[in-house]
Amino acid sequence: MKLLIPISYFFGSPKSELWQLDTETKKRSLLATLPSSERDVAGKGFTSVTWISNDLLVGCDFNRVFIIDRKLCELKKINTDKQYNDLHHVSFDGHLIHIANTGRDCIDVLDNQLQSVSRLEFLPTEEISSRIKGEYKAQGDYYDHEAINIDFHLRKVPDALHINHVIKVGKELENKVIVTSFKKKCLIDAKTLEPLSNKLPEQPHDGFIDKKYIWITTVSGKVFRSNLSLPFNFELFFDLFRVAKFKGWCRGLLVVNDALFIGVTAIHKETNRTNWLNSPVKNTRTGVYQINLTSLNIEHFYDFSHTNGSRIFSLVSDYFDG
Repeated sequence: MKLLIPISYFFGSPKSELWQLDTETKKRSLLATLPSSERDVAGKGFTSVTWISNDLLVGCDFNRVFIIDRKLCELKKINTDKQYNDLHHVSFDGHLIHIANTGRDCIDVLDNQLQSVSRLEFLPTEEISSRIKGEYKAQGDYYDHEAINIDFHLRKVPDALHINHVIKVGKELENKVIVTSFKKKCLIDAKTLEPLSNKLPEQPHDGFIDKKYIWITTVSGKVFRSNLSLPFNFELFFDLFRVAKFKGWCRGLLVVNDALFIGVTAIHKETNRTNWLNSPVKNTRTGVYQINLTSLNIEHFYDFSHTNGSRIFSLVSDYFDG
């Protein structure tokens, strides 16, 4: 079994990498380092990747969407937009690409050539206009101060819903575009903003759909699942940090070959978003846990920790054989 893992870094010059993990040999291979650009943002980078054909992937970083040739491990096409901000996740339903445009509080819909098709808005025009102009109140030292003269696509801005993950599967889920909302702690309909699930105890982040279930991670290390019928009724399936040696910010999720793969990212500063953490920050790590789906035993931890603060947002199977 091989996985593809996008990795970026909190510290140092912005850097985005695509790694392959071979779970049989335990080998980690750096496949590509994305070329830097004038759109780079400190502490940000590559967040998500998924397949759009047998040899092409679509991915995103903070403010770009791009197509990657898997064989050559090179960018083949890049799409930029002045209103791309803090892109978290990219999904493909066989026809259209959906982008979780988190800082803009919307879903961008593209065709498989990265041409814009539509934008699903979550907020009133006036509110978005003010955010783009930098007219907002920034609390703490994470967000860029409103008075700083920075283009919107380079800004770290406060958001309303904090959309992390976007899902569109087909008739079994009524062709709805479904998103996880960090701040509402549930899944919502991207067109109506109505809740589509019960409220989770902590903030959800990533998801995965197989033939029977929809699976969701929370940043606190819990995995919930629900039958594939609306509304979703999520029940706790596995609490990773109850048994794991290393904790971290939990995001990426993959369910395949009778295994759960869960991505975690080292935490470097305690905030109100990490109030669930009950161990020292210095004991957190960045890596991927492999859990046996039947016994729920941890089979391995693949450590991707780095002194520059490596980050993992998402995981996907690597189908390439070449």
